[in-house]
Amino acid sequence: MKQLIRFADYAGIAASALCLVHCLAMPLLLVAFPLLGLGTDHHALHDALLVGVSLPVLLALVPGYVKHRDPAALGLGLAGLSAFLVAVFVLGPRFGEWAETGAAVGSSVLLLAAHLRNHRYCKECR
Repeated sequence: MKQLIRFADYAGIAASALCLVHCLAMPLLLVAFPLLGLGTDHHALHDALLVGVSLPVLLALVPGYVKHRDPAALGLGLAGLSAFLVAVFVLGPRFGEWAETGAAVGSSVLLLAAHLRNHRYCKECR
């Protein structure tokens, strides 16, 4: 179980960091897309990020909470996941790309903090 939590924490850190980079770099890349002949549709990446961000929360932070009883890691993770889902499914369609980007950046920071905290507790219990 410890290996699964460790792997899921690494996956969560990677997915959250990728999401953060995507959210910060995408506005700059959108300017270059027409020059490169590319479209602006990146829903497949959003779907992959949804899975890549959600699964590690369930596979690392929930079992990590059961093992370590650290409510901060679980709370940060659930807040980050909730903010991410609201950003993608509510803010983006209703208020546009900039609102979605701002909320997604904030959610990525929360998720990174949660996974790093959970990972620290897992390292301490070896």
